[in-house]
Amino acid sequence: MSLIRILVVEDEPIVAEDIAGRLTRMGYEVVGVVESGEAAIALAEATLPSLVLMDIVLEGELDGIEAAEWLRTNLDVPVVYLTANADESTLQRAKATIPFGYILKPFKERELQATIEIAISRHQAEREVRRALTKQQLWQSLTKREDAQPLDDEARSQYLMMAVHELRTPLSIVKVSASLLRERGGSMSESDRNRNLAYIENAIGNMNDLLEDVLTLSKVNRRRLDFNPEAMALDTFCENLVDAMRWSLGEQYQLVFVVSGERYVVSLDQKLIWHALNNLLSNAIKYSPSASTVTLELVYQPEAVVIRVTDQGIGIPPEDHARLFEPFHRAKNVGSIAGTGLGLAIVKHCVELHGGTIRFSSVLGSGTTFIITLPRQ
Repeated sequence: MSLIRILVVEDEPIVAEDIAGRLTRMGYEVVGVVESGEAAIALAEATLPSLVLMDIVLEGELDGIEAAEWLRTNLDVPVVYLTANADESTLQRAKATIPFGYILKPFKERELQATIEIAISRHQAEREVRRALTKQQLWQSLTKREDAQPLDDEARSQYLMMAVHELRTPLSIVKVSASLLRERGGSMSESDRNRNLAYIENAIGNMNDLLEDVLTLSKVNRRRLDFNPEAMALDTFCENLVDAMRWSLGEQYQLVFVVSGERYVVSLDQKLIWHALNNLLSNAIKYSPSASTVTLELVYQPEAVVIRVTDQGIGIPPEDHARLFEPFHRAKNVGSIAGTGLGLAIVKHCVELHGGTIRFSSVLGSGTTFIITLPRQ
């Protein structure tokens, strides 16, 4: 991983020197320390730092908020405010610049480090989403619709904010849980410590899922998604996948695997098939009530294998059927259930790379079945 390079903007020399020293001890590279907004802009243009720690009250004509806005708009450099000034009007002005963090002095090193790491991770995720969305052939490459239209700026902004929001939630969980462990870990019971560690692990898993989807979408859009089919026993593959999910779910859901027909070896890309089935099963679980049954059915037919994933969940409204495989589209009835709408678009592409098809049937309020048909090869 490349070294994180930080620009410090602070007009109190002693404070600035202390911050720079702490950053160096934490393993960051300090590209410079400046006292004014004008100097911050000039040095940022010259060095392109990974992140800027910005005091709000500065010498010169530009205060920290104005400088941060310029950096965000012109250089796409994330800014974390580091200040003792926390009045309501200042906070509102700072919020308008969409900062990546806001730390009040005096601060603890661990708090500073956690904020920096979260800011860097969030910024990288936003960049990946933007890369995926700026390609005007997004609809064509994913849905193969001749009448597909490029995304307009408003749609791109909405999709970007959706993905960033999904990333921000697990990041906040990590920060809060880590803070609790740091501050109270010594007095916590073992069960409380394990619960906070579980929160962190789950949040990291959610972030990883989002980033993997964004990266995969980017590869799909650039037609760089690897396709490496090889001979495999699909029934064993599916059984192992279901067993792994059962272990992670515990007794919350009933996950059933059924296989029928005369079994034979198929030639598939294991990574892409794993991605497709894992996504469909995860969605089936996510949109179903606790203690319900999710079924993965594998049927060997003479000329094709058919895979069905069936749940007893909320179902899909009829008005959403036509657009369900479009990138970022989500059904109207998902409510507050987390998701970005990337998964099914990628699943469809994974299936089509194998020369297969995917369709679904759904009854609102009763459940949904996704059906993948893959030709025998």
